[in-house]
Amino acid sequence: MTLFDRQARVLIGEGGGAGFEIGAATANGIPIHIKFAFEKADVESPNTGKVTVWNLSKEHLADLEKQDCVVIVKAGYGGSISQAFSGTVTHASTSKEGADQMTEIELADSMVELRDTNVSLSYAEGTKTDVIYQEIANQMGLPLSSSANALRFPTELSNGFSFVGSAKNLLKRLVRMDGTSWTIQDGILQLTKPGEPISLNCYELNAGSGLIGSPKRVSLSASGGSGSGGNSGAGGGDTQAAQLGWEVTYLMNLAIGVNSYVHVTSRVVTGYFRVQKVSIEGDNYEGDWQCRATLMELKG
Repeated sequence: MTLFDRQARVLIGEGGGAGFEIGAATANGIPIHIKFAFEKADVESPNTGKVTVWNLSKEHLADLEKQDCVVIVKAGYGGSISQAFSGTVTHASTSKEGADQMTEIELADSMVELRDTNVSLSYAEGTKTDVIYQEIANQMGLPLSSSANALRFPTELSNGFSFVGSAKNLLKRLVRMDGTSWTIQDGILQLTKPGEPISLNCYELNAGSGLIGSPKRVSLSASGGSGSGGNSGAGGGDTQAAQLGWEVTYLMNLAIGVNSYVHVTSRVVTGYFRVQKVSIEGDNYEGDWQCRATLMELKG
């Protein structure tokens, strides 16, 4: 991977409609200034983030004020960029910074799908929960992805099943039946069994692939938070006991996401891990251009 020539792009527009893209170098060879910070975790609540853009035109500022405006941020190196975050604008404000104009945009991933999707479903006896998960994803307009065992043995509903209400509440009900967890990552509905990565594609993290410094031991909960206490679990909402994990920092690699499978090789720890949380920070003019991930060790 070529780790130079920072590139960032911001796409702004209505969901499913046409928009505009900024960030490419202008005629004078200087790109617009873009700064961003995103937090992604293995939890049911939407991932959030903020992107700051300097000197947007009046037309672009007007687009940000439209209801449920969508912003997509892409980043990378040279000619290789990929999506860092996609979300609905929850707040935008513009202020003066010297001779420049600075616009700060706050985002939430799949906020509209979670807020507006209500379902009315009825299934005959013998229906299995995997059928209902797929119907929820279809009605939300999101792809469905699952870990190896999340849908391997779906619950059979011997008495049939009916539900009227929000898709989010139905998901909470189903995962309690199946002992799974759900989360939305980059516009994809994910189902996982506890501790499982979303796929067996494994990413290598070492000094040669961008690992910065040494992994740091941290206390974390099974629901995505790092620190000293337990938070609500993604699947059933119960308090989870704190566990020990590792925090790693590496040069920006957007292929590594929440529930990814990684192999770390370092002086202090070597092993296979599941990514529980990712923070992405970038500035195409100065400062950080990196990711920080919280890892949980995979057993067996």
